[in-house]
Amino acid sequence: MQTVLPSEFKRGMILMFEGAPHVLEEFHVSGTAQTKHKLHARLRHLKTGRLTDHTFPEGERVPVADVQHRRVQFSYHDGKDFVFADVETFEELTISPEQIGERRWFIKENEEYRALLLDGRLLDIVLPPAVTLEVTDTAPAIRGGSDATWKPARLDTGLEIMVPLFIATGEKIRVDTIERKYAGRESEGRK
Repeated sequence: MQTVLPSEFKRGMILMFEGAPHVLEEFHVSGTAQTKHKLHARLRHLKTGRLTDHTFPEGERVPVADVQHRRVQFSYHDGKDFVFADVETFEELTISPEQIGERRWFIKENEEYRALLLDGRLLDIVLPPAVTLEVTDTAPAIRGGSDATWKPARLDTGLEIMVPLFIATGEKIRVDTIERKYAGRESEGRK
């Protein structure tokens, strides 16, 4: 199994930590010239969805999970579970709501995503940096509204975010999947 040093970590990397696959959500380095550097990481357990914080010493080698990547399309909900279909084999793959977590706000029917599989089992869905969602409920648009003034809006997946005053109900907007915030109108994001 391939291993990496903490200095080689990248966001989204899948590490085998304490015998289970974890995705590296966030990390930062601490230390001074007089002390050893340590990498503080936030890891998400890919089977339970639970977040944990861990500190890695500078020279510790960490195994990287041997994951396969496939293109999948969200098909439907089976109870609370999310069911995806492999776009090439049409095999159905299921993932629990605990594993999806807060990313559920960005999963839409018939949209394609990248799936991570370990030993043939679906571990995780990777979201694009931004997705297009429709505004289903917000206050009326105000002409001449600036980017500095914001109002709440509900989107077609149920997510509530703040949007500029000039956004109207029915408009399609781009939403940043990491920050969970407005990233522009759909037409602006495709230029």
